[in-house]
Amino acid sequence: MPGTSGRRLSRHERRDQLVVLGVRLLETVPFHALSMDDVAERAGVSRSLLFHYFPTKLNYLTAVVNAAADHVLSLTEVPEGASAEDRTRAIITALVRYIQRRRDNYVAVLRSGRSVDPVLEQVVDGMHRTISLRILHSIGVIRPGPMALVLTRAWLAGVEELALLGEESGLPRETVIDSAITTLRAVAALPDFVADVFPGHNAD
Repeated sequence: MPGTSGRRLSRHERRDQLVVLGVRLLETVPFHALSMDDVAERAGVSRSLLFHYFPTKLNYLTAVVNAAADHVLSLTEVPEGASAEDRTRAIITALVRYIQRRRDNYVAVLRSGRSVDPVLEQVVDGMHRTISLRILHSIGVIRPGPMALVLTRAWLAGVEELALLGEESGLPRETVIDSAITTLRAVAALPDFVADVFPGHNAD
């Protein structure tokens, strides 16, 4: 993957090129089978140069998973000036759309990556935590307690699965999004959630 214009790439550009290549490769090559030699060959660089940017394979994989997670987070940023309901729907819509459009990439890099190494798991967990906090903020929960956050993260895991299975089953995307919103409301009405957000509140 040499520079198309023949111009010498800057250090930052070369690093980004190598990371993008890794994201694409992991759609077809499992983490454990990804070869740094193959990455270097496909990128048109020497093995020593690749290890200059990424001293270990884990360094490289961490950069790849970080890039994928950052991209998802950039897509699910809370829109400014929107109502609470619109903010919630916008976040869910962006996430579901990405998962369904980039299914192979999402499953290969972000779902599989967390089981490869604790470092990669931390990256994916950080992404999930940030999205969960954005969702909570969109429904007016600014300082969630541990139970509210756990329940929201469990809901988010369900949304991921709903997006994947919904796409497999041919469900309209809007149906998937509406279902995600409905289940979020149900989660936010659970006594444990309410008690965590409003200490001393009597759910009865």
